Amino acid sequence: QLCRLRGSMWAFGARAMAAKAGNSVGGVLPHPHVIGNAFAQHYYKILNESPEDVHKFYHDESILGRKPNSDGTLTSITTMRDINKHFVSTYLKGCSMQIDNVDSQPSHEGGVLVLVSGSFTVPDAMKRRFTQSFFLAPQKGGYFVLNDVLRYIPVEPETPPVKVQVLPLIDYFWV
Repeated sequence: QLCRLRGSMWAFGARAMAAKAGNSVGGVLPHPHVIGNAFAQHYYKILNESPEDVHKFYHDESILGRKPNSDGTLTSITTMRDINKHFVSTYLKGCSMQIDNVDSQPSHEGGVLVLVSGSFTVPDAMKRRFTQSFFLAPQKGGYFVLNDVLRYIPVEPETPPVKVQVLPLIDYFWV
């Protein structure tokens, strides 16, 4: 089992604990891509099945960026209590989720930057494409989400095909 929720944290097995302590398990540390993929699979599973537990991925100093204001800036949600209220009030429980891409790279002081793209389909609603970025900060025994920004990708209306008139080719070079 690579991932588990424990109290107020998400842990990435024994390798992350050893890495945080400055040791490695068998001389091998998990690659950020492995951490990012395991995190994304577990995060969206919990979001779908138990949104009331998603706040356990965060700490009080975490910042959740959601729904742009009228001026285009994101609303920031902080503290585990407010983050929990946010997730409990969403309608993502039981929706279908599709993760298209998970990209990860090492970051500041052993953290991992994760970028996820995919879609949510809420029952009786249309599919909503999204992109979400996370900064997973190291902590004893694993990682927690320090930063999380979610943006829905607007659906662009389909434009009808444009007919282009093809003119006869004139040979300008041989005149």
